[in-house]
Amino acid sequence: MVKESAGGTVLIACKMLQHELNKAIAENGCPYPIIWIDSEYHTDPNGLRAKLQEEIDRLEEVKTILLAYGCCGNGTVGLKATTGDLIIPRTEDCISMLMSRQGQTYLRPKATFFMTKGWLEGTHSMAREIEHAVKRYGPERAKKIFEQMFRHYKHLMLIDTKSYSIEECLAEVELLAQSLNLELTFAEGDVWFLRKLLSGSFAQDFSITPRGETVSQQDFACCDQDLPRQPY
Repeated sequence: MVKESAGGTVLIACKMLQHELNKAIAENGCPYPIIWIDSEYHTDPNGLRAKLQEEIDRLEEVKTILLAYGCCGNGTVGLKATTGDLIIPRTEDCISMLMSRQGQTYLRPKATFFMTKGWLEGTHSMAREIEHAVKRYGPERAKKIFEQMFRHYKHLMLIDTKSYSIEECLAEVELLAQSLNLELTFAEGDVWFLRKLLSGSFAQDFSITPRGETVSQQDFACCDQDLPRQPY
């Protein structure tokens, strides 16, 4: 079990944000122990909630639990602050977290599937899902499956968070865009949300759930809950 850290704080983070969080740590420092959660849980909000609750319940002698997650399809709604106060960024998901600018409202482009190096490396990345589908169903049927899945998308956007060189994953993203018949586009991201999470400066940008209470959907009232969830 993870016990009390410097200041009684523990960070629970999605591996999908590992590159960005490492950049924020390099800039801010992080004296807290980190519990990394596999990105596979993004495919099922109920499974994500159960896994996060399991990790929260296992903690001992902590005062504050930082979660490097957003609402994530309501995957964090219903979490109980059983062992310490829960601090969660008030964003729809990791996409909004990385695309936000401090003090500015983020407007998500329509018909766009988002990608970072972390999403490419995930155990349930889209490239791996395509490969699995081809092996299971054959190339023609797999193509029809993904055409149906992505029929509402027009663009594949690679987010440059300055946490890695986009040249490292450009070839793979170009191939993925071609496979999904999407136009490849680029956008700049930022890690300011993660820097602020590590800094301990929590204001209106964060949901704060005191120990003994439960995270509710109202804690993310600033977020657009009607946005379609990206099929990670």
